[in-house]
Amino acid sequence: MKIYHAPRSRSLRVIWAAEELGVPYETTAASFARPDPEFLEANPAGTLPAMVDGEVVMTESVAIMQYLGTKHGPTPLVVEPGDARYPDYLQFLLFGEASLAAPLNALVGTKFMAPEDQKDNFTVKVITRSFHRRLALIERQLQRGDYMAGDAFTLADISVGYALGLADMLELGELPATVDAYGKRLTSRPAYQRALAVA
Repeated sequence: MKIYHAPRSRSLRVIWAAEELGVPYETTAASFARPDPEFLEANPAGTLPAMVDGEVVMTESVAIMQYLGTKHGPTPLVVEPGDARYPDYLQFLLFGEASLAAPLNALVGTKFMAPEDQKDNFTVKVITRSFHRRLALIERQLQRGDYMAGDAFTLADISVGYALGLADMLELGELPATVDAYGKRLTSRPAYQRALAVA
């Protein structure tokens, strides 16, 4: 399995999941700014990640995690339908990207590419406020257990954990104490540390 990767991009989710699952993989450095033809063949949109697993080519990080967990399972990282925790698992597996990380794309572009006088604009403020409001859902969930699907770490935590790391990189301000402690639990995992070290 080949993962096209750039540090701190969404490919981190895929590598983290592979490390947690013990799935062998290789990485190929990819660039948003200067994508090479091989990368664009795997993902014509030029976004990360891109994963090639034999004839399978996928480009959505959350979908790739679920694919890996299902292919290499059964695993405690994937909560199956019929399990009482499944609705929470599914909710936060998608929430980590759709509600938390995806809106932050505009902030990444603004932080690193906008002219200085446009970095603190109306859109940045709206997205930042919205991100912090949505953390209330994580706070509520953490009242029910240490992780998004109860007391066991799952792929939903990788999804949400990546978004929290992205917010930290963007310096979006302090997190609620319970969310901050949760984030630290995630980033202290050996598999996360190994994934983070991949160049």
